Amino acid sequence: MPERKAILGTVLDSLASGVVAIDRAGDIVVFNSAASRLLGVPPEEALGKNLLAIVPNAGLVDVLRTGEPEAGRTQVIGSRTVLTNRSPIFRDGELIGAASIFQDITEMEKVSRELDSTKTIVRTLEEVLSGAGEWMVVVDAQGAITMISEAYAKFNGTTVAEAIGRHVTGVIENTRMHVVAQTGVAEMGESQKVRGRDVIVNRIPLKEGDRIVGAYGRVVFKDVEQLRELAGKLHILESKVRYYEQELTHLRGSRYTFANIVGEGVAIAAAKDEALRASRKDSTVLLRGETGTGKELFAHAIHAAGPRGSGPFIKLNCAAVPAELLESELFGYEEGAFTGAKRGGKPGKFELANGGTLFLDEIGDMPYPMQAKLLRALQEKEVERVGGTATRLVDIRVIAATSRNIEELVGEGKFRADLYYRVNVIPIRIPPLRDRREDIDPIADWILAKLSTQGGEPKRSLSPEIREIFASYPWPGNVRELHNVLEHAAAMSREPLLLPEHLPAYLLRAASSGEKRSIPGSLSNVKAEAERTAILAALRAADGNKSKAASLLRIHRVKLYEKMKRYGIPSPRA
Repeated sequence: MPERKAILGTVLDSLASGVVAIDRAGDIVVFNSAASRLLGVPPEEALGKNLLAIVPNAGLVDVLRTGEPEAGRTQVIGSRTVLTNRSPIFRDGELIGAASIFQDITEMEKVSRELDSTKTIVRTLEEVLSGAGEWMVVVDAQGAITMISEAYAKFNGTTVAEAIGRHVTGVIENTRMHVVAQTGVAEMGESQKVRGRDVIVNRIPLKEGDRIVGAYGRVVFKDVEQLRELAGKLHILESKVRYYEQELTHLRGSRYTFANIVGEGVAIAAAKDEALRASRKDSTVLLRGETGTGKELFAHAIHAAGPRGSGPFIKLNCAAVPAELLESELFGYEEGAFTGAKRGGKPGKFELANGGTLFLDEIGDMPYPMQAKLLRALQEKEVERVGGTATRLVDIRVIAATSRNIEELVGEGKFRADLYYRVNVIPIRIPPLRDRREDIDPIADWILAKLSTQGGEPKRSLSPEIREIFASYPWPGNVRELHNVLEHAAAMSREPLLLPEHLPAYLLRAASSGEKRSIPGSLSNVKAEAERTAILAALRAADGNKSKAASLLRIHRVKLYEKMKRYGIPSPRA
């Protein structure tokens, strides 16, 4: 058996492709030489370790969780591009692990891009040279014409066939193309008189490495009137570009997937599992959670993982839009609907989300009169623009989110009960950071890596003292507050290691106050408190279902009952 294992190890290490396999717990059991080289981690440091500790946000963990294979995925690791296939491993019908095989395709991609670029350049040059009206010419290093547009040849009193091979000075008067081909110095916007007409030309040397192989010339303006016409067209084009850039900025945010949701604690794992299952359906999802817990991140992930992932993801913050503008933002408007309406009208978020997902953030803050119109659009799947009479059918999936107690709002008459039932088809509660303290360290490390990438600086790390402060702080602002704290600390520190002195003052005051109030307990007390916290989090994630909570905790249901009784945890009401 050891000999067979050694042979297998030798075979794996001889492969050019990286091979990584994990067991049911996510620990690495196979890590060949190619994987070590591509990931920059020695095998002895990887084997036996949890994969997420070696490769944060590894997609193989998702395969382990879902049991579904992933083929042909490209992934960037450092400066390398790899092609990855991931597959679950079953034995007797039971999922026992997952494996990933990945190959470095950086050079192949580079060659492919260069080849495509060369083909594109040749095709483009041939097309523009044969295009109607364009005046262009290409010469070799000796000044002989190798290419010339039909229009330019005709203007110079010749044909393309007659011009090819002749010296450029014998075809085009007052030309300096042969000079540029000799000196390698470009001449841009130069005036030249050709057959009695003053034209503006560009002359550009063509190089192969350090060697000059010819020159390319183009008549940019044939006369002054053409310049005026172009200036007018350019002004219109710039206006259109600015408009569409603004629209795209507002319409499409960054795309995230479940791999971007960091953390493997019981509470967040349950939320991710529910969200993943919800992504496969087209039902309306209501994301519940405090401010800063990552509701929008979950919305993006659900959209990206579902059948509408290739469609648009359109978001609208119901609390950020003035009440008088909310209807036109949602349903659009026709030309002349109100003062300041754009010519031709404007589509609303429902129309823009057609074929994709509409994310309604902070739906609990939507004005009451607007709720009836939203309900009708959701039920009928059609909208009517403000100032219009025609209805437009829309095919969308709706994901809503709120940080409010929406049931309380319904009881107070501030939120329609029928709309509540319409959006609360699949409720998913995103746990606050204080209920998932085991995830604080990996989230912090992920944020620091992201900040270093964005700032082009070396990755920062947290001192043990900061990790202790983070573990005890209640994080009322959740992940968003953690991000702000780390961004502040990174800005205040010149060293790679972040220390408590780099944290905001309010966080240090809170930590100091907490130390004065608390006295460390015995190891058994600490363990008991940790178990009690984990059980409460599991019960919340399972909506009070003790069997599901026991499954999340990976203990027998009887064991859960015993621990609930020991720690004085009451049974949730049905």
